[in-house]
Amino acid sequence: MKNNDFTLTVGVARSPKEVFNAINNVRGWWSEEIQGGTEKLNDEFTYRYKDVHNCKMKLVEVVPEKKVVWHVLDNYFNFTKDKSEWKDTTIIFDIEEEGDQTKLRFTHHGLVPDYECYTACSNGWTEYVQISLFNLITTGKGKPNSSERPFRTREVAGRFSELAKQEKWFDIQDQFFADNVKSIEPENSPWFKNAEGKDVVRKKGEDWVKRITAVHSLHTTEPIVGANHFAVGRDVDITVEEIGRIKINQIMLYEVKDGKIVSEQFFY
Repeated sequence: MKNNDFTLTVGVARSPKEVFNAINNVRGWWSEEIQGGTEKLNDEFTYRYKDVHNCKMKLVEVVPEKKVVWHVLDNYFNFTKDKSEWKDTTIIFDIEEEGDQTKLRFTHHGLVPDYECYTACSNGWTEYVQISLFNLITTGKGKPNSSERPFRTREVAGRFSELAKQEKWFDIQDQFFADNVKSIEPENSPWFKNAEGKDVVRKKGEDWVKRITAVHSLHTTEPIVGANHFAVGRDVDITVEEIGRIKINQIMLYEVKDGKIVSEQFFY
């Protein structure tokens, strides 16, 4: 049977001890807002990020220089139907020496594609482990979040994806569009014109939705993230007043700055 638990592997030119110590310095790579113990067996700590996510962890296995396991005692998301997703899952850090490198295998056992939060959570873990924890191990300085830190591009993309799956496009605008956001269409688009400003972009969408008389199929792909941009594919098959039935196959490119979407550009 295929194991669908989220997992990733990182190789570093550091000793197992250095990797082990960095993992246990949770405030140094995950969040500066961690409360509680993070190093010894049976330690418990809480994680909180604004009103979006908070959880409580317990260290249930600690093998120096080899393994650390957290059990999720409780969890809350503000963006999923099941607010307690993650509860009773386990987060595993396996450390193994390989030649002149140390291999860190990260597994969130129980975080599977069926979870509503899967895209957002897998993007988040990738950012924290492959970038923040890696930097803490190799340079001594990670990139943990804090109550003042804006959303990273991967976090915006993950939450965007969860809302897009539910066709909650105006919720996306409310939560993530900057006041000066730009909406850019292909030259000579037969349906839309460019728009600028959050209110203007919203009206553009609302006017279009009012004209839709039938929805035949809708699909949005998972996001692809790079630097301060992410892109999704979008297939739409609808009937529109005064136009008739149309099919749009497009790429939607978003630019993120300071945790907000500052531009959306469509290619079709």
